[in-house]
Amino acid sequence: MERCVLNLTYCSAIDQIKTYLPTNCGVVVLIDASIQKSYGKYFPFPQIAVKSSEENKSFRTIEKLTLKLLDLGAERSTFILAVGGGILSDLTGFLASIYMRGVKFGYVPTTLLAQVDAAIGGKTAVNVSGYKNILGVINQPQFTIFCPGFLESLPEKELKAGVAELIKTFIIADRDSYFSAIDKIAKNGYVVSDLWPYIQSASRIKADIVEVDPFEHGERILLNLGHTFAHALEKTAKLSHGEAVSVGIVLAAKLSVKLGILSNEEKIIIESDLKRIGLSTTSPVPLKTLSEAIIRDKKRNKDSIRFVIIEKIGKASTYPLEINKLEDYLNDLS
Repeated sequence: MERCVLNLTYCSAIDQIKTYLPTNCGVVVLIDASIQKSYGKYFPFPQIAVKSSEENKSFRTIEKLTLKLLDLGAERSTFILAVGGGILSDLTGFLASIYMRGVKFGYVPTTLLAQVDAAIGGKTAVNVSGYKNILGVINQPQFTIFCPGFLESLPEKELKAGVAELIKTFIIADRDSYFSAIDKIAKNGYVVSDLWPYIQSASRIKADIVEVDPFEHGERILLNLGHTFAHALEKTAKLSHGEAVSVGIVLAAKLSVKLGILSNEEKIIIESDLKRIGLSTTSPVPLKTLSEAIIRDKKRNKDSIRFVIIEKIGKASTYPLEINKLEDYLNDLS
């Protein structure tokens, strides 16, 4: 099998992005409808505007986009470029993987959440009946271009969503960056120029992990820290992904303490740090109600679910938890 190497490119100015795009084939741009007016001009190719929402991340949307590609004359040599957030990269990657049995594609992530998570690693998927990313494939883009200019116009809520994933990455692999990022944000708030070095660090950590384990047979599983809880919270409590990941990290920390793996002191640090930078830390629904959604999680293996637990800030591992004991373990985590 060909070795997976991710091509992450850092671009300082939005108007330079076109220099990275292919010139020897047709290009079709799938762009978030909410940003097309502001940023569409930087991509001089046929464009399809896509409404970015979890409800729209479905097979129905895939069918609609397929018909639009056919109308534009897109063929097997056509390159598809996604310009937008994580939902758009999921949709585009999945569509490119199956359109005419596969075409080449690339990402220009325009949200912090996409830059540190969704646009890295080749995971593509659609939702089914509210269950997150239940159908999909792993297929690497030709490139992912990061540009801080897109982040300058984001509201703080969107920056917080991305920081939740950024902090998650540091909890599993970079203790020094964790404390440095927390202190910087707590002191200065959500300033893009302050965040940019941490965005590069977190994205590189994820890329390195994916390069070693592209199909999630080993180390890549650690990137799911907090996500078993988060996906259940998104379905049952309708939290945004960033909010759900932040709460999921805290719940994972509490579970790690209950299993005797993480010290209570480190758990307190994580929870208080997330609060300090304004991230969500408590579940809005009783944890018992999360059980059914958690049982349907993709990480289930027969009679157990593999949770990512925290050994200490900067190191994580996995732990199989038996399904029939799930409610007991969730009972007093809140």
